[in-house]
Amino acid sequence: MTSWFDERLRARAGALVPVAEKFLDGRELARGPDGLIALCAHMEDWLERDDVDEEGERRFVEQAGAMLGMLLIDHVGDAGHVARNGTHRVRLGRYGFFDPFSAVDRALDASDVRRALARQIVVAEAESQARGPLSRLVGALMTALQEQRPDLHLVEQFEHTLWLRADGEPFELDLKRAVESTRDQGLDAVHAVVAKLLAMLPGATASEGLALDQLVPRIARLDALLPGLFARPLSEELVVALMVEERGRARYLRTNEVDEHPEAYELALRNLRQHSEQARIATIETEHGPLWIARTGDGRDSARVLLASLHEELRARIGPRVLLGIPHRDTFYACDARNGPLAHELATRTAHDFERAPHQLSARAFTL
Repeated sequence: MTSWFDERLRARAGALVPVAEKFLDGRELARGPDGLIALCAHMEDWLERDDVDEEGERRFVEQAGAMLGMLLIDHVGDAGHVARNGTHRVRLGRYGFFDPFSAVDRALDASDVRRALARQIVVAEAESQARGPLSRLVGALMTALQEQRPDLHLVEQFEHTLWLRADGEPFELDLKRAVESTRDQGLDAVHAVVAKLLAMLPGATASEGLALDQLVPRIARLDALLPGLFARPLSEELVVALMVEERGRARYLRTNEVDEHPEAYELALRNLRQHSEQARIATIETEHGPLWIARTGDGRDSARVLLASLHEELRARIGPRVLLGIPHRDTFYACDARNGPLAHELATRTAHDFERAPHQLSARAFTL
């Protein structure tokens, strides 16, 4: 038994404790930086083994990740194990979260285990001090709610997901995309995103003097929109939302705002057509034929698939049956749906781009 596994630490670490003890297997491990160095040494020794199967690798990552979680909880103090629906994380500080299992997994895949794990520890410490991408965003949002929406309060947080309540049942707010979009940005970007989030929250008052000439449509994932925002179905997973771009920032329109302006949807399409006069569609030559790809770079390329004028242009270039891929907000792919190998190429590229995009839309291919 490791001597610093006292009752208080065990209470905060919860389900991590027995898994970490399996990792130790009766050995003593120091706490703090010395413990991290020893953990790295164990990881390096494990990599030298040649008798490990897939199940053994999974078990090692689980146990080493639990040990890393124990070291972090002990070091930070204001920290603990949190689990939801079978997913386990370490809470660091008030709003920071960290995945010790992924950290171990990434370090094992790196060419330098110690350097890779050190980078992960830097991320964890930033989250514990409200400087990490997640903790600083949630902290800024909570401050803004206290000042501008005191009727809302935080019920629960699990990593990127918040549950807020005013009256009635809590509603869910997913911050994953907001965190990714501000990860490498300064505090100004964080505050701009928080302002957008506040405008989208249920119960926000409709804006006065809505700038109808700044409306544009945007394709979004249904599961990424907050309750109360306008959304017109496009497919099982996608909807068309309306966005107003004004004063250097943008926000989604709420349903009550669109109800007050029935012409909003058509105006948004008209504005998008005007923004599309210089839109750029390039060609990628593949062994099976040409793929067309939108490369305007203004963040509106995916929404352009809503325009009848684009449909006409694609049919003129490609033929009567057009296959589309819209993996993320900033592009679309198009090709001749009658060309089977080319259609497969489009589907593969779409799925690949979807997995790696910060503003994901769909991994599927659609017939125009």
